[in-house]
Amino acid sequence: METNTALTQTLPNLPVQGEHPLLDIPFVVGIDGRQFKGERLSLVAAEITGLMDPALDGATRLMRFMFPFKGFSVTLEVLGQVQSLDRGNGHATVSFVDPAAEHLPQLRHLINSYIAGDLVALGEVIGVAPSIPSPANRAAAMNGKSLTFSRVLGSAGLALATLALLAAVGTLAYNRIFTQPLAAPGLAVQDGMTLTATAGGQVDYVNLAAAKGEVAFTIRATSGEMLSIAMPCDCTATALAATVGATVSAGEPMLNVHTADAPVLLTATVPAADVLTLAFADHVKVQFGDGSTINAAVDPASLRAEATDAGLPVRLIPATALQADQAGQLAKLTIIKKSWF
Repeated sequence: METNTALTQTLPNLPVQGEHPLLDIPFVVGIDGRQFKGERLSLVAAEITGLMDPALDGATRLMRFMFPFKGFSVTLEVLGQVQSLDRGNGHATVSFVDPAAEHLPQLRHLINSYIAGDLVALGEVIGVAPSIPSPANRAAAMNGKSLTFSRVLGSAGLALATLALLAAVGTLAYNRIFTQPLAAPGLAVQDGMTLTATAGGQVDYVNLAAAKGEVAFTIRATSGEMLSIAMPCDCTATALAATVGATVSAGEPMLNVHTADAPVLLTATVPAADVLTLAFADHVKVQFGDGSTINAAVDPASLRAEATDAGLPVRLIPATALQADQAGQLAKLTIIKKSWF
């Protein structure tokens, strides 16, 4: 009730009293070529100050309401009546003759925006308050972020796929250029002497327990001769190709003879075409049946022998010592060539 009484005293002849609050939004009113500063404004009335002409008291004029923004202004033409003119204080009240005229939508929008805080008073001008993104704008922004994230994931996936492809191609190229698998397997044996077949033929006799000077194995040569090889020492013998009834070629390893505590190394029969590659190799990769892998180096002394039809028997010295229980195991051999860099 107190608010309505004060409003009635300020604007005694407003068309609707107490329902339209007066706001201190910045504006300027032009009447008969003179400009008056706006003090307060509602949808039905306004309070203005300035040098008042007594003839305006009670007069009805087409007034220009200008709302100054930074860089531009909004002007509305309103038919208003000057009331409560106080020339001494330079104050007057203007009531709108037709509040629902053509100016109403624009004026309502300005006042509602000011009440909502979208527009604020910045001294003599009106400013736009920092805006909060609408739900639609926030959704669009989130959607944009999702799309950006999806693009980043897609690009990352493509980059990873490209790297994987390059790695695969690089591995294939490396294997083709710097590696050469050997067809014949390697055999882990204790270090000693390798007895080979002196001629091609069929194995007729084998005695792994032969003493020094006794016959270790006999070959029936293709010429019909019986060729016997004596055991060179009192040592342990391990059969390589010496199996009764087996057909062997000249130079093929038959027995490995060694002392009981001899270290374990590898032997292999390398085809003549691969001997030169092996001689200039960086090392030989050795892979056993259980998946374990070691590196080995070829014994240069074994490369001095003459290759036979079966190939060249070579000795491979493992970089890592092999256990005695690994003797007799077969291994896959791959020549690793020296790189150019």
